[in-house]
Amino acid sequence: MRIATSSVMLFVVVTATLSLPADAQQAPKAEAQAATAPAAVPSAASAPSSDSQAVEAAPVAIKISAEMVDALELWRKAAKSTPKLVSLMKDAQAKEPQTPTQQIKARLQVLGDKTFSNREWRHYWHQQAQRTGKLAEVAKAANKPKMWIDDLKAWQALATNKIQNQDAYLTAIERERDALEERLESLLEREEKKPDLKSEPMIDEPSPFQVRQRTLRDLRRRAEQQSTKKQQSTSALKLIEGQLEVEKILLKALDNDVTLAIREQTIATKATTTSQLPWVDVWNDIKTRSAGKVDALKREARFEAARERGRRVEAGLIRSQIQFREDRVAQIQRNIDRVTSISAWTNAVADTVTQWLLKRAWRIAIGLLLVYLLAKFALSLISRTADEWRRKAQGDPDDTKDDDQRTLTLIAVFSGVLRIAVYVISGLLALEQVGVDTGPLLGSVAILGLAVSFGSQNLVRDVVNGLFVLLENQYAVGDVVEISGKTGTVEQITIRSTWIRQSTGDLHAVPNGSITTVTNMTRDWSRAVVKVGVGYDADLATVEAVCAKVSEEIFNDEQWSDALLEAPVWGGVVELGDSAVVIRVLVKTQAGDQWGVGRELNRRLKVAFDEAGVDIPYPQRVVWTKSAD
Repeated sequence: MRIATSSVMLFVVVTATLSLPADAQQAPKAEAQAATAPAAVPSAASAPSSDSQAVEAAPVAIKISAEMVDALELWRKAAKSTPKLVSLMKDAQAKEPQTPTQQIKARLQVLGDKTFSNREWRHYWHQQAQRTGKLAEVAKAANKPKMWIDDLKAWQALATNKIQNQDAYLTAIERERDALEERLESLLEREEKKPDLKSEPMIDEPSPFQVRQRTLRDLRRRAEQQSTKKQQSTSALKLIEGQLEVEKILLKALDNDVTLAIREQTIATKATTTSQLPWVDVWNDIKTRSAGKVDALKREARFEAARERGRRVEAGLIRSQIQFREDRVAQIQRNIDRVTSISAWTNAVADTVTQWLLKRAWRIAIGLLLVYLLAKFALSLISRTADEWRRKAQGDPDDTKDDDQRTLTLIAVFSGVLRIAVYVISGLLALEQVGVDTGPLLGSVAILGLAVSFGSQNLVRDVVNGLFVLLENQYAVGDVVEISGKTGTVEQITIRSTWIRQSTGDLHAVPNGSITTVTNMTRDWSRAVVKVGVGYDADLATVEAVCAKVSEEIFNDEQWSDALLEAPVWGGVVELGDSAVVIRVLVKTQAGDQWGVGRELNRRLKVAFDEAGVDIPYPQRVVWTKSAD
């Protein structure tokens, strides 16, 4: 301890000397010699100590001692900054019973803490390896005792082995975390997919066929449950086998850690027996800490070994469960084969028919008869009502042809809809009498109707537009209309399409869904528009007088008086053409008579213009030629 005290005093003197100017270093040198003199061994007169030689040496020795002070301080700080040691036994210390999911979550939490702790320990031993190596180099350069350097190198080798073991720890922990997370995911998925055991509706007197169906459903459900449990056990066995592999790696790492901790304790104990060391307090701390660490690691190794044995027992139990599930599935499958055999099916059907004939046949027959009579009465009532409406529509003298057609079409449409409704309701009632549950059937019909509506949108649009055409009376049979670029006479109107005959004889079927704009040329009344071209040299007053005379004559003509609602009206000059002045005459007529009145008015105007000397010129073109002069 006297040598250690002298060394510390030497380090203080060296540090102070380095901070002084060059010309002021002689006095400290003498003080350093005086300070080191009492620390010498009895034979110091003939063999001075290495520290006193360093003081009396050249400035290079002072530099080495200062570097050793720095290296010693760095190693001292690194040795004292030990991380927290986390045990893997924390998850086994829970007092309250836990579910498998809670146990796995607790284990994952411990592994997370252990991972963080081991990474800190790896960093700790990395610093120990670096700074111990640096201190050993400085001590060797300063010609320190070989025992010092051997202890430091042994500690550096221990730190390197510790780093390697920490890497093995981290690898094992990471693999165990992966296996546990996979098992936890499997457990959570199993909890989410728990079968919803819905109770079947109770039947007062189930038939033999229903009993067979119920038994078959129960057997299949049990077989599915056993297969699912077998799959779950197989998955659990695979995960546990993976955890067993991880346990082997972890146990090996723990055994290595125990060995390294004993080695750590041995190195520290050996280093503390040398009183010359200036860092004996650090080795004492390491010795005390390593003693407790060895005991803790041994307990943890025993715990992990017990855990590994438990895993093996659990794996054996799961293998037994898998074999049991396989036997149960085979037994249930034999029962299913027996229930689904042809003989069992025919016996169930025969017993069901016999029971049905004895208990329910007469009730069903009466119910079906009542349904038939009600449907027959409803259809007869619809037919009589439709016929009565048709007779009234056709016998009303005030109705026009288009009104009759519109009424008959509406009667046909609504009577057809009512008939379909009667058929559907009768069919459902008949099924109810037989014992068929119509609730699911109605749901299926609704889904089918939705699918059909998506697939036949054009048909639905045609029917809807046809109903609006009939209800709004946009046009009727016999009207001259223009629809979708087709002009002609309406020959037929149905709920889906309109049939138009052109003047050329072509018959066009126009879907009602494609009708966007309708031009009805014969609705209520019409107007004939007559345009005539006269020469530019004609007197417009004479032309107007001739037109007025012709208009009065045709209006007073008995042959045309019924077709004209008003006398023709002079429309004035409407265009100054290339070779003629175009005039217009307008006349309001009965619906559909505008074309005949227009033709007759054109004929009479031609005759009157000829008599009055009004020229109706041919198309002319004036060509001017420009001479070269």
